[in-house]
Amino acid sequence: MAFSAVQLRKLSVPAHTLLARRTFNRPNHNLKRFQSQSNSLLGPSLFCISICTGTVVLASIIQYERLHVNVKQISAFEFYRNAIKGNDENLISKLKNNINKLELSEKVFGTILLLNAIVLLAWQVPRWQHIMIKYFMTDALARKIPVSSLLLSAFSHSSPVHFFFNMYALYTFCQGVIQPWGGMGPEEFTAMYISGCVVSSLASIMFRRSFKVPGNSLGASGAILSVVGYFSLSHPDQKLSIIFLPNIQFDAIHGSVQEQDNSIFQNFSGNDKALTGIISLDIMGLILRWQMFDHAAHLGGTLFGMCN
Repeated sequence: MAFSAVQLRKLSVPAHTLLARRTFNRPNHNLKRFQSQSNSLLGPSLFCISICTGTVVLASIIQYERLHVNVKQISAFEFYRNAIKGNDENLISKLKNNINKLELSEKVFGTILLLNAIVLLAWQVPRWQHIMIKYFMTDALARKIPVSSLLLSAFSHSSPVHFFFNMYALYTFCQGVIQPWGGMGPEEFTAMYISGCVVSSLASIMFRRSFKVPGNSLGASGAILSVVGYFSLSHPDQKLSIIFLPNIQFDAIHGSVQEQDNSIFQNFSGNDKALTGIISLDIMGLILRWQMFDHAAHLGGTLFGMCN
């Protein structure tokens, strides 16, 4: 079939019109990718909000009941039974008595330590590896992220050394936060710690997804730094020290280094702010894309602790 010049001219379409039609007929690729990322972050975000809200409400209820509970009256039968038993205590009874003698901070820390130790042992079982990888570490670039991994990954450690340093740091700071030395009750601290777990995990996922940074995350560092952030603001003049350099101490906020051995540490002085230094280090790690630590999780945990 032959077409005249006028007919061909009518059938022709400008290039920009073709591109516009193609774009109109096919969904925008960038928009689809953005929607996919938004949907994948919706579940973790809702889970994070639910955990933070739920733990605060539950902690308030439990603390109220604990502070207002009446002293239980021992009945005559119980008194008689205890008198008959006398000193005949078995191993379980002695263990319970020893646990009851612990400070509140030691009980909370012991519970967290036990949970982390159980997860560390679970990593050593080869046939459980696929479960541990799926639920006890976060992969921000995964197509579907199990929301439970935001919490469970904060009780998971890659090695005994990783486990030891995190638990040592937690033990050091939780004593200064929980009553009687700190201002928080055990329920408040537990709520803050669990919330710090999910907030720091969500911060890590959001950063890695936004900048396409590969890698898996696990460990309690983000939650512990939420405790450090809270401690530093609530105890600005409290002396802190570095685990590798125990003789060097500095203010939590004002950061004035205290020289315990002038002959060795006489050069350590100044006004460096410890908390500001931690935040600055994590920001630098994000900018330079350092991979040794999860700086997004650290920064998210620290800022969350400062807001409490």
